[in-house]
Parts: sequence; C-alpha cells; structure tokens
Amino acid sequence: MEPRVVIERLEMGDPTFEAGVSKTAKARLTNPTAKQFTYKVELYLGANKVATSGVGQVTIPAGGAVDVTFTLVMPLVEGDYPVFLDVTYDTTLLKHYQATESVTVVITPAIDVGPIIWV
Repeated sequence: MEPRVVIERLEMGDPTFEAGVSKTAKARLTNPTAKQFTYKVELYLGANKVATSGVGQVTIPAGGAVDVTFTLVMPLVEGDYPVFLDVTYDTTLLKHYQATESVTVVITPAIDVGPIIWV
C-alpha cells in the first residue's frame, strides 16, 4: 500500500501579521488509505522559506484525520508571502500544497519615549 494524504483545509485567521511575531496555523490532514502512516510535514512562507515551522512528524491512522498545528515566526521584512505546506513520506514528497491566501507582513509605526529631563 502506498502512502497518500489529503489536505482538507489550512486555517490562519486574518493573514496580516506584524513582522517578527510568532503565529500558529492549523491544517487538517487525512490519510485516505487502509494503512497507518507517519508523515513529515512543514509549513513555510515563500518559495525560499523566509519563515518555516521546521519539519515535524504526524501519524495518521488508516482512514483517519488529524488537525496539525504549525508555529512560525513572521519574517522581519514587509511583504506578501505565499503559504506552502509540504507532506513527505520517507523521501517522497506526497503533497506540495499552496494556501489560497498569502500572508501579509507589516511593520506598524511605533515609538518609545523616555523620560523628559530638564537640563
């Protein structure tokens, strides 16, 4: 039996995030086979992986589904980044999934004011 996987959805909420913050996304993965498999999974931004969850593992029982969470730190450069999820078994890439929405990274204006000192 060959391993297979179906990505049902990838949830991110509002895809506009502040640069440098940690965010979590969730994806439902389904194993449509009659055998349990352990898959390697990685969520990342941009084709050059400007931010990544790192590679993790998930075991999905035969015919079962699992909600997998991915945490990554947003890049420090403003821009729109496509979101990808790769699912691998052994060394074979089973799915290279691109989310329908990109992540937008922004840097909002801010300032810290120290105490006013009269000299």
